[in-house]
Amino acid sequence: MGIVTTAVSKFRTTLLIMLFCVVAGVLGRANMPIASNPNITLPFVNVSVFLEGASPEDMARLVSKPLENRFLRLEGKDEVYSINGNSFTYVRIRYDVDYDIDQALIDVERAVSEVRNQLPPEVDYVGVQEFADNDQPILTYSLYGFSNLRSGFFIAKTIEDRLEKIPGILDISIDGVPEELLEVEVIKSKLESTSVSLQEIANAVRYNNVLIPAGFQDTGSGSFAVEIPSVFETRDDVYNLPIKSSGNKIVKLGDVAEIKRTFKDPTSFSRVNGFDAITLSIVKRTGFNELQISDAVKKEIELIKSEYPTLNIEPGMDFTKLAGDQVSELSGNILTAVVLVMVIVVAALGLRNGIIVGIAIPFSFLATFGVLHFILGYEFNFLVMFGMLLGLGMLIDGGIVIVEYADKLIDAGQSRQDAYQNAAKRMFTPVVASVLTTCAAFTPLMIWPGVPGKFMRFLPITVFTVLIASLAYALIFAPVIGSLFGRKKKNSDLKNENEKGLIKRGYSKAISFATKNPLETIAYTVLVVFLIIPLGVVGNYGKSFVYFPNIDPWIINVNVQARGNVSPLEGRDMVMDLEEKLIDVRGVEDLLMTAKTTEWGGGDGVARGYILVEDLKTLDYTGWDVLNMAREAVKDTAGYKINIRELQEGPGQWTDPVEIKLLSEDRGLIDKKTAQLRDFIENNIDGLTGIADTTPKYKIEWKLDVDKERAFQAGINLFEIGSAVQMVTTGIKLGEYRPDDSQEEIDIRARFPAEQRNLSSLDLITVNTRNGPVPVSSFVDVEARPNATSLNKLDGKFFHEISGINVPGYNLYEEIEEIKKWMRDTNFNDPRMEVRFGGLTQEGDEAESFLTYAFLGAIFLMFLILVTQFNSLVQPFIILISVAFSTAGVFLGLTIAQAEPSTVMTGTAIVGLAGIVVNNNIVLIDTYNRLKLENPKVSAEDLIQRTCLDRLRPVLLTSITTIFGLIFLANGYSVDLYNQTVYEGTSTVKWYQNFGISICWGLGFSTILTLLVTPSFLMVFEKMSLMNSNIFGSAINFFRSNKA
Repeated sequence: MGIVTTAVSKFRTTLLIMLFCVVAGVLGRANMPIASNPNITLPFVNVSVFLEGASPEDMARLVSKPLENRFLRLEGKDEVYSINGNSFTYVRIRYDVDYDIDQALIDVERAVSEVRNQLPPEVDYVGVQEFADNDQPILTYSLYGFSNLRSGFFIAKTIEDRLEKIPGILDISIDGVPEELLEVEVIKSKLESTSVSLQEIANAVRYNNVLIPAGFQDTGSGSFAVEIPSVFETRDDVYNLPIKSSGNKIVKLGDVAEIKRTFKDPTSFSRVNGFDAITLSIVKRTGFNELQISDAVKKEIELIKSEYPTLNIEPGMDFTKLAGDQVSELSGNILTAVVLVMVIVVAALGLRNGIIVGIAIPFSFLATFGVLHFILGYEFNFLVMFGMLLGLGMLIDGGIVIVEYADKLIDAGQSRQDAYQNAAKRMFTPVVASVLTTCAAFTPLMIWPGVPGKFMRFLPITVFTVLIASLAYALIFAPVIGSLFGRKKKNSDLKNENEKGLIKRGYSKAISFATKNPLETIAYTVLVVFLIIPLGVVGNYGKSFVYFPNIDPWIINVNVQARGNVSPLEGRDMVMDLEEKLIDVRGVEDLLMTAKTTEWGGGDGVARGYILVEDLKTLDYTGWDVLNMAREAVKDTAGYKINIRELQEGPGQWTDPVEIKLLSEDRGLIDKKTAQLRDFIENNIDGLTGIADTTPKYKIEWKLDVDKERAFQAGINLFEIGSAVQMVTTGIKLGEYRPDDSQEEIDIRARFPAEQRNLSSLDLITVNTRNGPVPVSSFVDVEARPNATSLNKLDGKFFHEISGINVPGYNLYEEIEEIKKWMRDTNFNDPRMEVRFGGLTQEGDEAESFLTYAFLGAIFLMFLILVTQFNSLVQPFIILISVAFSTAGVFLGLTIAQAEPSTVMTGTAIVGLAGIVVNNNIVLIDTYNRLKLENPKVSAEDLIQRTCLDRLRPVLLTSITTIFGLIFLANGYSVDLYNQTVYEGTSTVKWYQNFGISICWGLGFSTILTLLVTPSFLMVFEKMSLMNSNIFGSAINFFRSNKA
């Protein structure tokens, strides 16, 4: 207790410490990076392997299998997932979320080195890297309106160079333009007339484009470097390269080929609002402010626009706008809540007392900023704001209790210095216990497992920091400020409380009934609770718990699906047809599409992109309406299929609500079963839409079988035949060189002219044999066969995945049960196949299970703290009854508001509510214990009534301030005093509305319990205690009389 006396007596030092905390908080907030989502380290390690020309089957057999066999033995791994496509294998190892990611990287790198000799020697690259959430772009810009591809590429590279100089930018990738290429277009007739072979060309380039370290020469008078120019620096170096000598004549590469700097064949096309475009995607460095980077980029783009007035440079996806809108809107709502709380406190306590209590809000927030930035290194993201919003109503509770009690002491005649010192000392234990029990309620959230737990951990840490700061203010700084500036007792002062107030008179009658008829009061309350809970269940019947709240989509995914050998150009035509249908849909601000027949992850996608919705605050319809209108616009599309779905929010933004995985060693089996399951879902499950699967496209592949014996007899090898085939496809890679005007190396690739690049040209292309030139077709048989574009594997088995999103109004769990029932009824399962259900629904089930245990764990921790404080088992039990009953208020609120329950938001609210509810009960029972100790001869009934009337105002005040801090969000309104705006149903509001409803209704209901039911339980147990004492006393007297 000496800390309070010291703080008041050394008030100058105390105020300086407080000033230091405030300044640190101001600096922390000013320098705190802003991000939309928490920057968390995901437990993934990626391994990428490239082997040019290898088919998916070859990559799966020769590369993926040895890697997977080794990775499956890694310590701490949860899952090994791989994608095998043409020329690449990508393996992702998912670890337990708490496994040291640095150790995981070391383990994977060691494992790769162990199996490196089992991989084909031609493997070009094996890369190991950590996957991080902040690797995703925060901004994209698109360029269109350029005269030709080269000029557009040049401008894009210029923009890239300028933007990379902005602090905080990690990487910029350019899409929509093929890679540059120095093409050696070999003229077949000249090749034959000079008797130059393809191998001679390849050898000439490779042996004359190497770095030769010639060393130094020491002449005695100095050391001189010796240089041998040995690498290509210009196109002319390649053009004038000697490749063969014939007598006195030297055949140069330029004699048999056209050499030009061009681009590789396009593999993708970017389209923006109906125009071909080049897209720049910007990734930020960890720890930098998204909004500052965005502002700097926008300023630089404006300068670039002025330099290229005919060029269109338009912003695309801007995740920083989401972060900025969230921060601005929620900060404004927090300011509104602060003002509202201050008005209530001042109205209830008076101006001086209200200001003393209210200072706790800015002080606690600023102290929290200082700790989060300077000590924990956190970014200012929506979970930090969520924690501060949650703490807003709780952080003034301690101050209210101390100031209100000090007021009573001042009314009793004490000086304000003595009053505040004594109030802090008297309320020290209950205030500390209140904060500890609230922290105990949030403590289980610290051990939330998996990626969602890492994501949500920011919330309890922020709440802890806010509450500890508020505790320091209530017990140290508030008494100092109150002793200096609090009100003084004057003869003209009225009583601090109006004894004849309407509320108090009504409550006096109610508490009198409750203490005289405690069992009836308890019975009525139990009856109401057990009526409300079924009402809540019935009212929400048919509404499944969603993982995170469903908010209006501001970004909508668009996937184009088609079967067959679809080229990028054909995919581009499909996108152009799609654009005509979507661009004019109401609410569509931008349409960003990429046509790319990717093998990434399988499936039948030929193009993908996004619809960016106009600012929802300015529309008279919702993002869901835009989504439905977009689906309606493309429903009659022929020749390809459109899959339109919203982008999920939260830690599961890359996960669909429903994901069903089929695993087997038999590819044919899961191909067949996936088709059956998808057909059933699309035709029978109305609650799922946006159905997609990862079954690979089967394209026609040309298989060339080489007659090795005949080739050997002719004196040629596989390299010569393979080189000839490459000449009519993508060409032979001869090497690389770095032009003076480029920062990157570009390939040197030889191939025949475009009109000769087809397999029928094998009849015309010859190779030099012992018997002279012979057509390549003499040594190969060409066969067309279907082949998968990619192969997906999970834990060493082939797998396909079917995914879908929920249709609003349907119970997702019932739909999943319908799928499982169909599987049982049709004997869908096969002993050779494993079925795994996953997705956000599964994660929601896991979160729900955890939060249930977290609630029970929080109850136990709070019970432990309360037993320690009261040295009793009965009184903690009384307090925790109100916690259990408060959940009825949550159900009632969700039912009345017709809100969709959220696993995370509702669950977190119930856990947090447990900590809030106990605070009033602690102070109430602590006051009763003190009065009972000071007035041993007064009846329990009178003491309970006096306690309740004394604590009525602080109990109501702490509850009302918490409720009013969230009242607008709970009712679906964004009231922003700072920007002077009022909006209904914004994305930010909908994100927090479920939480606000749960807290407001739960706390309101529990406050009634605290004021009526807690006294009733106290009365019952006091009567039982008195009865036991009387029985025990009678027994003693009986034995004494018999002894006499």
